[in-house]
Amino acid sequence: MGLDREQVNLFKHWLLIDQEYSQNHAGRLIGTLKTLCLDAQKNDLKTHSYVNFISGFAQKTGQKIIHTLNFEELHKVTQLQLENPTLANVQKWLIVGFWIGQRVSDLLTLKPEQIRPAKNGRIYVDILQQKTQKRVTVGIINPIAIKILIHDFPKKIASCKFNKHLKEVLRLAEINEPVTAFRYNGKLKRKEQGVFPKYAIITSHDLRRSFATNFFGKIPTSILMNMTGHSRETTFMSYIGKDQNRDRYADEFMQGMSAMEM
Repeated sequence: MGLDREQVNLFKHWLLIDQEYSQNHAGRLIGTLKTLCLDAQKNDLKTHSYVNFISGFAQKTGQKIIHTLNFEELHKVTQLQLENPTLANVQKWLIVGFWIGQRVSDLLTLKPEQIRPAKNGRIYVDILQQKTQKRVTVGIINPIAIKILIHDFPKKIASCKFNKHLKEVLRLAEINEPVTAFRYNGKLKRKEQGVFPKYAIITSHDLRRSFATNFFGKIPTSILMNMTGHSRETTFMSYIGKDQNRDRYADEFMQGMSAMEM
């Protein structure tokens, strides 16, 4: 049968819906799939004719809508008393993820031996980032996150299950503000813009983005980039939905206006 149109569309559905990968990441994986198929052709392996029509994709910058959790919303999550052990475990990972700012692949593979004591009852978390192979150390001062990591370390969970139950935890925490977002339409096989309760569109990846967004402007950007693993400031600024040049131009404009008033 091979990789015909139906198989490729099923794979897209799995990437975007089941795994909840971003449109950009899913598009890159589809592009990689095509590369592998074309390489197979070069080695005289039989492939489906549809291979030549497979193409990667990416969300246009102008279409990008960023959503994060703020400190008030995190507080609602921490106040939840959850009897369901699975949801309670996801709650712990959510809190830790908010404070360490790592990709889900690095968050959910944390081990207790990566935790070290720091001064004044705080802790270090040592991480070898799987994607970039960068070694970073994140400092944690939040007492709830410290308590979880030292005394109540969360149990392992698959990323797909974490994403699924994450939404339920946020729903129970009443993170239900209506927000505009892109959501995948299984019938049309593409993402569509609409208004949804916030808990329904937050994914594990947004925890890392929340970390970067909430501390931007409070912590030097170079330090935040070291924590998140971004190599270029332009990439980091785009990641949190900021345009450093536009902000600078606006600042200079306001300074000029202030000088004119004087």
